[in-house]
Amino acid sequence: MVKIAIVEDEAEARRSLASLLGAYFTARGEDWSVAYYDNALRFLDSYKADCDIVFMDIEMPDLDGMSAAEKLRAVDPLVLLVFVTNMRQYAIRGYAVDALDFVVKPVERASFFSLMDKALRILAGRGGREITVGSTTGMRRVPVSRIRWIEVRRHRLTFHTEDGDFEAWGNLRDIEAELPADSFSRCNIGYLVNLAHVGGVDGDDAVVGGDRVRISRPRRKDFLADLARYCGSGR
Repeated sequence: MVKIAIVEDEAEARRSLASLLGAYFTARGEDWSVAYYDNALRFLDSYKADCDIVFMDIEMPDLDGMSAAEKLRAVDPLVLLVFVTNMRQYAIRGYAVDALDFVVKPVERASFFSLMDKALRILAGRGGREITVGSTTGMRRVPVSRIRWIEVRRHRLTFHTEDGDFEAWGNLRDIEAELPADSFSRCNIGYLVNLAHVGGVDGDDAVVGGDRVRISRPRRKDFLADLARYCGSGR
C-alpha cells in the first residue's frame, strides 16, 4: 500500500489532489491511503516517518512548506516530497530539501499521472528494508543498507550512517532483532556492525567506512566467521 499525506491549508486544493489520487490509483489498480493536514505544524507533530509520498503546499500559515520540508528531512530522508504551489520560482529552492518535483495549481491530470508514475517507479526500485527508530528529535526512518555501525553508551544508541550520525532511544538487542542477521554482527558487546561496510580488519579493529571499530577478544572468532561468511556469499 502506498501511504500519502497531503499538507495543504486550502480545502479545495486538498479535494482536488485527493480526486486526482483516487483516479490515478483506480487506473493503476494500486492500494493506497491518504491523510490530510491543513497545517504543517500539526503534520510534523504527528509524523511517524511512515509515509511514502508527501504533497506539501508552500504557502501556509504558521510554518511555510519550505521550512516544514527542512524539518521533515531531519527525520525522514526517504519520503518522496512533492511541493504544491502557485509559483514556479520556488523550484530551485526545492533541490535543497531533495524534492521529487513540483505541481502547480490548478494541477493538470496528465502531468500529475506522469509524476505519480515516476514516484511509484522510485518506490518500487528501492526494494531494500528500512527501520524506524525514536531519535532524540522524533521518529526517524533509516535505510538498513545505509547503516554502517551502531553503538550503545549509557542506554543511548548512536547510529553511524552514510548520511551522518544521530542518537536514538532503545537498546541494541531490540535493534539487532530488526536487522538481517546475515548482514549484521557484533564485534563488541556495545557495537553492531553492518558487514557490507567493513573494508577490512586491522589488528584489533574493524575498518567500517571511515571509522575504526574495536573487536573484543571474546567476540573476535564469531565476528570474523560472520564476516567470512558474508564475503563468501558474493554480496
